[in-house]
Parts: sequence; structure tokens; C-alpha cells
Amino acid sequence: MPRAYSLDFRARVLKDSDNGLSSESVAKKYRVSPSWVYSLRKQRRETGNIAPKKRKRGIQLKLAPYEQEIRQLVADQPDATLVELHALLPNTDNVTVVTLPNCLTRLKMTWKKRLLLR
Repeated sequence: MPRAYSLDFRARVLKDSDNGLSSESVAKKYRVSPSWVYSLRKQRRETGNIAPKKRKRGIQLKLAPYEQEIRQLVADQPDATLVELHALLPNTDNVTVVTLPNCLTRLKMTWKKRLLLR
């Protein structure tokens, strides 16, 4: 991923833009895209800040808030299937049954049922 432009560079671009140069000519002068100049001006206008925006890294897991509930459910009902665990979870309207194995793997819990040999 490319690095963000420095604050000094951003200030020079905005200074030329404020002195009357069009966004296209400023973009050509500094070899950036005109859309970046537009977005930088918009960011300054809306927030008053020209620093690069913070980027969120990593995957946000949908079941992360329910880790304790999942641990408790698996401890209480170790023989429950994935569908049954999904039905027992509270507020899982935006979560499908397919996401449960990923969460259980990350929690280092097993969900596969073993056949009893007689």
C-alpha cells in the first residue's frame, strides 16, 4: 500500500490551490491526480485538518462481541450443531451459520461431533 503524502506536501498543494491555481494545474504541477486535490480541499473544508486519515486494518469479525456467549453455549451444550448454536445466539440477524466455524476456530474450540463406537 502506498504511503500517505506528508503534511508539508499537502500544505504546499493547498497553498498553490488557494493562490488561484486550478485543481487540474496544481495536480499537474505536483504530479498527483486532480481528484486527490479535490478530496484534500474537501477534507480541509469539512474537518479543518489536512493530515492523512487513519486506516482501519484487519478484518472486523461479526461474532467478536458474542465470544463469551459462544464459549458458554458450547460449554453448556457440547453436542449442539452449528445450526442449533446459531439459533441460540442473541441478536444474530446479520450473521449466518457459515460464520460460526471461523469464530469457533479462532476461539480454539471444536464443534465436530464424534460417533460413539459401540
